[in-house]
Amino acid sequence: MYLVDILYTLTIDTFWIDISKAFFFGVGVFSAIIGSLVLKKVNRRNFLITWVILGIISTITLIFFQGTLFCIISSILLGLSLGLGLPSSMAFLSDCTTTEERGRVAGLTILEAFVIAFLSLAIVEILDLGTIGIVILVTIIRAISFLALLVDKNEEISEKEKPGLVKSDYREFVFYIIPWIMFVVAASTASNVITAYTTDDLIPNLESYESAIRIGNVFRYALIAIFGFVSGIVIDRVGRKQSIIIGLIALGIGFGLLGFVFSQTTILLYFMASGIAWGSFLTVFLVIPGDLSIFGSREMFYALGTIGPLIILFSFSMIDTAWLTDLIRNISASSVSQILSIILFISIVPVIRAKETLSESKKRKRKMKKHIDSVGKLLQDYKK
Repeated sequence: MYLVDILYTLTIDTFWIDISKAFFFGVGVFSAIIGSLVLKKVNRRNFLITWVILGIISTITLIFFQGTLFCIISSILLGLSLGLGLPSSMAFLSDCTTTEERGRVAGLTILEAFVIAFLSLAIVEILDLGTIGIVILVTIIRAISFLALLVDKNEEISEKEKPGLVKSDYREFVFYIIPWIMFVVAASTASNVITAYTTDDLIPNLESYESAIRIGNVFRYALIAIFGFVSGIVIDRVGRKQSIIIGLIALGIGFGLLGFVFSQTTILLYFMASGIAWGSFLTVFLVIPGDLSIFGSREMFYALGTIGPLIILFSFSMIDTAWLTDLIRNISASSVSQILSIILFISIVPVIRAKETLSESKKRKRKMKKHIDSVGKLLQDYKK
Protein backbone atom coordinates (compact mmCIF):
# COMPACT_ATOMS: atom_id res chain seq x y z
CA MET A 1 0.00 0.00 0.00
CA TYR A 2 2.81 2.41 0.81
CA LEU A 3 5.37 1.18 -1.73
CA VAL A 4 4.94 4.01 -4.24
CA ASP A 5 4.95 6.68 -1.51
CA ILE A 6 8.20 5.27 -0.16
CA LEU A 7 9.78 5.07 -3.62
CA TYR A 8 8.97 8.75 -4.16
CA THR A 9 11.16 9.58 -1.16
CA LEU A 10 14.07 7.94 -3.01
CA THR A 11 13.52 9.63 -6.37
CA ILE A 12 10.95 12.01 -7.83
CA ASP A 13 11.37 10.77 -11.40
CA THR A 14 8.07 9.08 -12.36
CA PHE A 15 9.74 7.04 -15.12
CA TRP A 16 12.14 5.38 -12.67
CA ILE A 17 9.34 4.86 -10.17
CA ASP A 18 7.49 2.84 -12.83
CA ILE A 19 10.68 0.90 -13.64
CA SER A 20 11.17 0.18 -9.93
CA LYS A 21 7.59 -1.12 -9.61
CA ALA A 22 8.25 -3.39 -12.58
CA PHE A 23 11.37 -4.76 -10.89
CA PHE A 24 9.49 -5.26 -7.62
CA PHE A 25 6.72 -7.41 -9.09
CA GLY A 26 8.93 -9.04 -11.72
CA VAL A 27 11.57 -10.14 -9.20
CA GLY A 28 8.75 -11.23 -6.87
CA VAL A 29 7.43 -13.60 -9.54
CA PHE A 30 10.88 -14.87 -10.56
CA SER A 31 12.07 -15.39 -6.97
CA ALA A 32 8.89 -17.36 -6.11
CA ILE A 33 9.81 -19.86 -8.84
CA ILE A 34 13.46 -19.97 -7.76
CA GLY A 35 12.48 -20.40 -4.12
CA SER A 36 10.23 -23.35 -4.91
CA LEU A 37 13.11 -25.08 -6.75
CA VAL A 38 15.97 -24.23 -4.39
CA LEU A 39 14.19 -25.51 -1.28
CA LYS A 40 14.64 -29.13 -2.37
CA LYS A 41 18.40 -28.73 -1.89
CA VAL A 42 18.53 -26.72 1.36
CA ASN A 43 17.21 -26.89 4.92
CA ARG A 44 13.78 -25.23 5.06
CA ARG A 45 14.31 -23.67 8.50
CA ASN A 46 17.59 -22.02 7.47
CA PHE A 47 16.00 -20.95 4.19
CA LEU A 48 13.12 -19.20 5.98
CA ILE A 49 15.50 -17.52 8.46
CA THR A 50 17.52 -16.16 5.51
CA TRP A 51 14.29 -14.95 3.87
CA VAL A 52 13.24 -13.05 7.01
CA ILE A 53 16.69 -11.46 7.39
CA LEU A 54 16.57 -10.37 3.73
CA GLY A 55 13.15 -8.80 4.33
CA ILE A 56 14.34 -6.87 7.38
CA ILE A 57 17.49 -5.57 5.67
CA SER A 58 15.71 -4.61 2.43
CA THR A 59 13.08 -2.69 4.42
CA ILE A 60 15.16 -0.84 7.02
CA THR A 61 17.77 0.36 4.48
CA LEU A 62 15.03 2.46 2.83
CA ILE A 63 15.65 5.01 5.59
CA PHE A 64 19.38 5.43 4.99
CA PHE A 65 19.84 5.68 1.20
CA GLN A 66 18.58 7.99 -1.54
CA GLY A 67 18.76 8.26 -5.30
CA THR A 68 17.50 6.60 -8.45
CA LEU A 69 20.06 3.75 -8.39
CA PHE A 70 19.12 2.75 -4.86
CA CYS A 71 15.43 3.03 -5.77
CA ILE A 72 15.97 0.25 -8.33
CA ILE A 73 18.23 -1.83 -6.06
CA SER A 74 15.75 -1.49 -3.22
CA SER A 75 12.86 -2.61 -5.43
CA ILE A 76 14.82 -5.70 -6.47
CA LEU A 77 15.59 -6.58 -2.83
CA LEU A 78 11.98 -5.98 -1.79
CA GLY A 79 10.82 -8.19 -4.67
CA LEU A 80 13.15 -10.95 -3.47
CA SER A 81 11.88 -10.57 0.09
CA LEU A 82 8.31 -10.84 -1.22
CA GLY A 83 8.50 -13.94 -3.41
CA LEU A 84 11.53 -16.00 -2.39
CA GLY A 85 10.10 -17.71 0.69
CA LEU A 86 6.39 -17.31 0.03
CA PRO A 87 5.76 -20.73 -1.60
CA SER A 88 7.88 -22.45 1.05
CA SER A 89 6.05 -20.86 3.99
CA MET A 90 2.67 -21.72 2.47
CA ALA A 91 3.76 -25.29 1.70
CA PHE A 92 5.00 -25.65 5.28
CA LEU A 93 1.45 -24.98 6.49
CA SER A 94 0.19 -27.89 4.37
CA ASP A 95 3.07 -30.18 5.32
CA CYS A 96 2.25 -29.72 9.02
CA THR A 97 -1.50 -30.37 8.74
CA THR A 98 -3.88 -33.10 7.65
CA THR A 99 -6.61 -32.48 5.09
CA GLU A 100 -9.45 -32.27 7.61
CA GLU A 101 -7.72 -29.64 9.77
CA ARG A 102 -5.96 -27.63 7.07
CA GLY A 103 -8.77 -25.10 6.63
CA ARG A 104 -8.91 -24.28 10.33
CA VAL A 105 -5.14 -23.70 10.51
CA ALA A 106 -5.24 -21.60 7.32
CA GLY A 107 -8.11 -19.57 8.78
CA LEU A 108 -6.12 -18.90 11.95
CA THR A 109 -3.16 -17.85 9.79
CA ILE A 110 -5.29 -15.34 7.86
CA LEU A 111 -6.83 -14.09 11.13
CA GLU A 112 -3.39 -13.48 12.64
CA ALA A 113 -1.94 -11.87 9.52
CA PHE A 114 -4.80 -9.45 8.93
CA VAL A 115 -5.28 -8.52 12.59
CA ILE A 116 -1.65 -7.36 12.41
CA ALA A 117 -2.39 -5.58 9.11
CA PHE A 118 -5.51 -3.95 10.61
CA LEU A 119 -3.63 -2.75 13.69
CA SER A 120 -0.76 -1.49 11.52
CA LEU A 121 -3.11 0.57 9.35
CA ALA A 122 -4.80 1.92 12.45
CA ILE A 123 -1.41 2.93 13.95
CA VAL A 124 -0.41 4.69 10.72
CA GLU A 125 -3.72 6.59 10.63
CA ILE A 126 -3.93 7.44 14.34
CA LEU A 127 -0.29 8.52 14.73
CA ASP A 128 -0.20 10.04 11.23
CA LEU A 129 3.13 8.33 10.56
CA GLY A 130 5.39 9.61 7.83
CA THR A 131 7.53 7.48 5.54
CA ILE A 132 10.24 6.80 8.14
CA GLY A 133 7.66 5.77 10.72
CA ILE A 134 5.96 3.40 8.25
CA VAL A 135 9.30 1.81 7.30
CA ILE A 136 10.20 1.24 10.98
CA LEU A 137 6.74 -0.22 11.68
CA VAL A 138 6.98 -2.63 8.73
CA THR A 139 10.50 -3.66 9.77
CA ILE A 140 9.24 -4.54 13.26
CA ILE A 141 6.39 -6.57 11.74
CA ARG A 142 8.79 -8.52 9.53
CA ALA A 143 11.04 -9.20 12.53
CA ILE A 144 8.11 -10.83 14.38
CA SER A 145 8.67 -13.87 12.13
CA PHE A 146 11.75 -14.74 14.20
CA LEU A 147 9.48 -15.55 17.16
CA ALA A 148 7.81 -18.34 15.17
CA LEU A 149 11.12 -19.72 13.94
CA LEU A 150 12.51 -19.76 17.50
CA VAL A 151 9.65 -21.80 18.99
CA ASP A 152 8.93 -24.02 15.95
CA LYS A 153 10.16 -27.61 16.18
CA ASN A 154 10.04 -28.03 12.39
CA GLU A 155 7.85 -31.14 12.65
CA GLU A 156 6.01 -32.19 9.51
CA ILE A 157 3.10 -34.53 8.89
CA SER A 158 3.32 -36.65 5.77
CA GLU A 159 -0.10 -37.89 4.67
CA LYS A 160 -0.05 -41.36 3.18
CA GLU A 161 -3.29 -41.32 1.30
CA LYS A 162 -1.70 -40.08 -1.93
CA PRO A 163 1.15 -42.17 -3.34
CA GLY A 164 1.94 -39.56 -5.99
CA LEU A 165 0.57 -36.90 -8.25
CA VAL A 166 -1.49 -37.91 -11.21
CA LYS A 167 -2.62 -36.02 -14.28
CA SER A 168 -6.04 -35.30 -12.75
CA ASP A 169 -4.42 -33.42 -9.82
CA TYR A 170 -2.91 -30.88 -12.23
CA ARG A 171 -6.20 -30.59 -14.13
CA GLU A 172 -8.16 -29.97 -10.93
CA PHE A 173 -5.60 -27.36 -9.89
CA VAL A 174 -6.22 -25.50 -13.15
CA PHE A 175 -9.98 -25.54 -12.47
CA TYR A 176 -9.35 -23.93 -9.09
CA ILE A 177 -6.71 -21.46 -10.24
CA ILE A 178 -8.94 -19.94 -12.98
CA PRO A 179 -11.47 -18.40 -10.54
CA TRP A 180 -8.57 -17.23 -8.34
CA ILE A 181 -7.01 -15.36 -11.29
CA MET A 182 -10.35 -13.93 -12.46
CA PHE A 183 -11.18 -12.85 -8.91
CA VAL A 184 -7.90 -10.91 -8.65
CA VAL A 185 -8.50 -9.36 -12.10
CA ALA A 186 -11.99 -8.18 -11.08
CA ALA A 187 -10.88 -6.89 -7.66
CA SER A 188 -7.84 -5.08 -9.13
CA THR A 189 -9.99 -3.50 -11.84
CA ALA A 190 -12.48 -2.23 -9.24
CA SER A 191 -9.65 -0.81 -7.12
CA ASN A 192 -8.15 1.04 -10.10
CA VAL A 193 -11.55 2.36 -11.16
CA ILE A 194 -12.26 3.73 -7.66
CA THR A 195 -8.83 5.38 -7.58
CA ALA A 196 -9.27 6.91 -11.04
CA TYR A 197 -12.88 7.94 -10.43
CA THR A 198 -12.06 9.82 -7.24
CA THR A 199 -10.31 12.75 -8.92
CA ASP A 200 -10.97 16.49 -8.80
CA ASP A 201 -12.29 16.42 -12.37
CA LEU A 202 -14.93 13.76 -11.77
CA ILE A 203 -15.90 14.34 -8.12
CA PRO A 204 -16.28 17.78 -6.53
CA ASN A 205 -16.20 16.69 -2.86
CA LEU A 206 -12.94 14.77 -3.16
CA GLU A 207 -11.78 14.82 0.49
CA SER A 208 -14.86 12.97 1.74
CA TYR A 209 -14.32 10.23 -0.85
CA GLU A 210 -10.65 9.87 0.06
CA SER A 211 -11.69 9.58 3.71
CA ALA A 212 -14.23 6.87 2.77
CA ILE A 213 -11.49 4.93 0.94
CA ARG A 214 -9.11 5.13 3.94
CA ILE A 215 -11.79 4.02 6.40
CA GLY A 216 -13.00 1.37 3.97
CA ASN A 217 -9.50 -0.12 3.76
CA VAL A 218 -9.34 -0.44 7.55
CA PHE A 219 -12.75 -2.17 7.58
CA ARG A 220 -11.66 -4.44 4.74
CA TYR A 221 -8.62 -5.72 6.61
CA ALA A 222 -10.72 -6.35 9.73
CA LEU A 223 -13.30 -8.31 7.72
CA ILE A 224 -10.60 -10.31 5.90
CA ALA A 225 -9.34 -11.40 9.33
CA ILE A 226 -12.83 -12.34 10.61
CA PHE A 227 -14.13 -14.07 7.50
CA GLY A 228 -10.79 -15.73 6.82
CA PHE A 229 -11.13 -17.46 10.18
CA VAL A 230 -14.83 -18.27 9.64
CA SER A 231 -14.05 -19.61 6.17
CA GLY A 232 -11.37 -21.90 7.62
CA ILE A 233 -13.90 -23.53 9.94
CA VAL A 234 -16.52 -23.84 7.18
CA ILE A 235 -14.25 -25.43 4.55
CA ASP A 236 -13.18 -28.16 6.97
CA ARG A 237 -16.82 -29.06 7.55
CA VAL A 238 -18.67 -28.64 4.25
CA GLY A 239 -15.89 -28.44 1.64
CA ARG A 240 -13.70 -25.95 -0.23
CA LYS A 241 -15.90 -25.04 -3.19
CA GLN A 242 -18.67 -23.36 -1.18
CA SER A 243 -16.23 -20.82 0.26
CA ILE A 244 -15.08 -19.83 -3.24
CA ILE A 245 -18.66 -19.35 -4.40
CA ILE A 246 -19.45 -17.25 -1.28
CA GLY A 247 -16.44 -15.04 -2.05
CA LEU A 248 -17.51 -14.55 -5.67
CA ILE A 249 -21.07 -13.68 -4.62
CA ALA A 250 -19.86 -11.21 -1.97
CA LEU A 251 -17.62 -9.38 -4.44
CA GLY A 252 -20.42 -9.42 -7.03
CA ILE A 253 -22.74 -7.72 -4.51
CA GLY A 254 -20.04 -5.09 -3.93
CA PHE A 255 -19.81 -4.44 -7.68
CA GLY A 256 -23.60 -4.16 -7.85
CA LEU A 257 -23.60 -1.49 -5.13
CA LEU A 258 -20.94 0.56 -6.93
CA GLY A 259 -22.87 0.28 -10.19
CA PHE A 260 -26.15 1.33 -8.59
CA VAL A 261 -24.83 4.61 -7.17
CA PHE A 262 -21.26 5.83 -6.65
CA SER A 263 -21.10 7.51 -3.22
CA GLN A 264 -19.13 7.47 0.02
CA THR A 265 -21.61 4.96 1.48
CA THR A 266 -21.38 2.52 -1.44
CA ILE A 267 -17.58 2.78 -1.39
CA LEU A 268 -17.59 1.76 2.29
CA LEU A 269 -20.04 -1.08 1.60
CA TYR A 270 -17.94 -2.24 -1.36
CA PHE A 271 -14.80 -2.40 0.79
CA MET A 272 -16.72 -4.40 3.39
CA ALA A 273 -18.00 -6.85 0.73
CA SER A 274 -14.46 -7.02 -0.65
CA GLY A 275 -13.14 -7.93 2.82
CA ILE A 276 -15.60 -10.84 3.06
CA ALA A 277 -14.60 -12.02 -0.42
CA TRP A 278 -10.84 -11.75 0.14
CA GLY A 279 -11.12 -13.51 3.51
CA SER A 280 -12.91 -16.44 1.88
CA PHE A 281 -10.50 -16.65 -1.06
CA LEU A 282 -7.22 -16.23 0.82
CA THR A 283 -8.08 -19.01 3.24
CA VAL A 284 -9.26 -21.49 0.64
CA PHE A 285 -6.25 -20.82 -1.60
CA LEU A 286 -3.92 -21.48 1.30
CA VAL A 287 -5.55 -24.91 1.39
CA ILE A 288 -6.25 -26.00 -2.21
CA PRO A 289 -2.61 -26.38 -3.43
CA GLY A 290 -1.87 -28.46 -0.33
CA ASP A 291 -4.91 -30.69 -0.93
CA LEU A 292 -3.93 -31.39 -4.54
CA SER A 293 -0.21 -31.98 -4.00
CA ILE A 294 2.09 -34.19 -1.97
CA PHE A 295 5.11 -33.55 0.24
CA GLY A 296 8.01 -32.35 -1.91
CA SER A 297 5.87 -30.96 -4.73
CA ARG A 298 3.80 -28.41 -2.81
CA GLU A 299 6.23 -25.50 -3.22
CA MET A 300 5.73 -25.48 -6.98
CA PHE A 301 1.94 -25.62 -6.62
CA TYR A 302 2.00 -22.68 -4.23
CA ALA A 303 4.45 -20.82 -6.50
CA LEU A 304 2.02 -21.20 -9.42
CA GLY A 305 -0.82 -19.97 -7.21
CA THR A 306 1.27 -16.94 -6.21
CA ILE A 307 2.65 -15.99 -9.62
CA GLY A 308 -0.70 -15.28 -11.32
CA PRO A 309 -1.92 -12.69 -8.78
CA LEU A 310 1.51 -11.01 -8.69
CA ILE A 311 1.55 -10.63 -12.47
CA ILE A 312 -1.98 -9.20 -12.40
CA LEU A 313 -1.12 -6.77 -9.60
CA PHE A 314 1.97 -5.73 -11.56
CA SER A 315 -0.06 -5.16 -14.72
CA PHE A 316 -2.67 -3.05 -12.95
CA SER A 317 -0.07 -1.05 -11.03
CA MET A 318 1.46 0.01 -14.35
CA ILE A 319 -1.80 1.42 -15.76
CA ASP A 320 -1.60 5.18 -16.18
CA THR A 321 -4.17 6.84 -13.89
CA ALA A 322 -4.70 9.76 -16.28
CA TRP A 323 -5.50 7.38 -19.15
CA LEU A 324 -7.87 5.42 -16.95
CA THR A 325 -9.59 8.64 -15.83
CA ASP A 326 -10.19 9.64 -19.46
CA LEU A 327 -11.58 6.19 -20.18
CA ILE A 328 -13.97 6.38 -17.22
CA ARG A 329 -15.38 9.67 -18.54
CA ASN A 330 -16.85 7.66 -21.42
CA ILE A 331 -17.88 4.57 -19.42
CA SER A 332 -20.39 4.70 -16.57
CA ALA A 333 -19.76 3.00 -13.23
CA SER A 334 -22.80 0.85 -13.97
CA SER A 335 -21.20 -0.49 -17.17
CA VAL A 336 -17.95 -1.32 -15.37
CA SER A 337 -19.93 -3.05 -12.63
CA GLN A 338 -21.79 -5.19 -15.16
CA ILE A 339 -18.56 -6.23 -16.90
CA LEU A 340 -16.94 -7.22 -13.60
CA SER A 341 -20.06 -9.12 -12.52
CA ILE A 342 -19.96 -11.10 -15.78
CA ILE A 343 -16.31 -11.99 -15.13
CA LEU A 344 -17.22 -13.30 -11.67
CA PHE A 345 -20.23 -15.21 -13.03
CA ILE A 346 -18.04 -16.93 -15.65
CA SER A 347 -15.48 -17.88 -12.99
CA ILE A 348 -18.12 -19.91 -11.12
CA VAL A 349 -18.20 -22.42 -14.01
CA PRO A 350 -14.75 -23.99 -13.38
CA VAL A 351 -15.49 -24.06 -9.63
CA ILE A 352 -18.59 -26.16 -10.27
CA ARG A 353 -16.58 -28.37 -12.65
CA ALA A 354 -13.74 -28.90 -10.15
CA LYS A 355 -13.55 -31.90 -7.84
CA GLU A 356 -14.15 -31.23 -4.14
CA THR A 357 -10.78 -31.74 -2.42
CA LEU A 358 -12.29 -32.51 0.98
CA SER A 359 -13.48 -36.08 0.43
CA GLU A 360 -16.82 -37.42 1.71
CA SER A 361 -14.94 -39.86 3.93
CA LYS A 362 -13.22 -36.94 5.67
CA LYS A 363 -16.58 -35.23 6.22
CA ARG A 364 -18.11 -38.43 7.61
CA LYS A 365 -15.08 -38.95 9.85
CA ARG A 366 -15.50 -35.47 11.32
CA LYS A 367 -19.25 -35.98 11.86
CA MET A 368 -18.62 -39.35 13.52
CA LYS A 369 -15.96 -37.89 15.81
CA LYS A 370 -18.34 -35.08 16.77
CA HIS A 371 -21.11 -37.61 17.45
CA ILE A 372 -18.80 -39.80 19.58
CA ASP A 373 -17.64 -36.76 21.56
CA SER A 374 -21.27 -35.79 22.18
CA VAL A 375 -22.14 -39.31 23.35
CA GLY A 376 -19.08 -39.35 25.62
CA LYS A 377 -20.11 -36.05 27.17
CA LEU A 378 -23.65 -37.35 27.78
CA LEU A 379 -22.26 -40.47 29.49
CA GLN A 380 -20.05 -38.35 31.73
CA ASP A 381 -23.01 -36.15 32.66
CA TYR A 382 -25.10 -39.29 33.36
CA LYS A 383 -22.42 -40.72 35.67
CA LYS A 384 -22.30 -37.45 37.59
